[in-house]
Amino acid sequence: MKTLLLLLTLLSACFTVNAQDFYKADSTKTTPNLYIIRLKDGTQLIGRIIEQNTVQSKIQTDNLGLVTVDVAQILSVEFYDKNKPTSNKPYYPNRFANRLLVAPTGFAMEKEAIEYHNILFYYSEFAAALGERLSLGFGFFTVIPTQFYSIKAKVNIISKERFNFSVTGNHMGGKEIGSTSIIIPSFSFGKKESFFNVSPVFFTEDTNGGFGLSLGYMKKASPNLTFFTENFFALGNGLSVEDGFVFSAGLRFDRPRHAFDINILVPTGLSDNDNNIYLFPSVGYHLKLSK
Repeated sequence: MKTLLLLLTLLSACFTVNAQDFYKADSTKTTPNLYIIRLKDGTQLIGRIIEQNTVQSKIQTDNLGLVTVDVAQILSVEFYDKNKPTSNKPYYPNRFANRLLVAPTGFAMEKEAIEYHNILFYYSEFAAALGERLSLGFGFFTVIPTQFYSIKAKVNIISKERFNFSVTGNHMGGKEIGSTSIIIPSFSFGKKESFFNVSPVFFTEDTNGGFGLSLGYMKKASPNLTFFTENFFALGNGLSVEDGFVFSAGLRFDRPRHAFDINILVPTGLSDNDNNIYLFPSVGYHLKLSK
């Protein structure tokens, strides 16, 4: 059990906060087609885009008339198909597509954002964006902060519509686990609503080194629900964390400024003397502190 907690500590400390604007506007004039315009606060509009620039969009709707919306508040725009049913539920984006269970993803953190994250109640983390591509984070044990620390920095190198690449550096230490340094390049393929993530993990402890690999997938399943899964394995090579695998799957309940995670962990191979398979329920909480 101690080994499992040490592994989860290392894995949790690898998280890095990310979010990014979902919609970028181009200058345009009246469009004859109907669109579904989803805003970041969950509002959904159906209408024609009368006028648009990089600051505002004017939308002609049937029930509200002419509506002016700041482009920064638009989450997504898609063609309206009257034959396709639409949901009356508010649409809440996955604001924390930056993180799976183990590794950070390739997405950059939202500019000037400040966020708080809690994993399994015992691990807390604050993170802040410095510009559009750099973010810093600090983590600690929630109950006894002096027992463990984690300092990290993440740089987004490539930011495209369907491909994002970032590198995260993390240094952590504590009375029970010593000092460990981690480098994680993260490759995300797809948009925030649906993407695959590949993150090799390289870590050192004293003179020893280790390697891990995270393979994950995240998909928006409904207007306020996100499905995610991740498979992770580590080769400790003498580190305090033994070789092992962690399989996981769960759901994220999205809200305008926060989200709840409920998932199942299936760790295996954590001990040479124990080949049993265990199921561990896990919970997480994510909160956007900035506006």
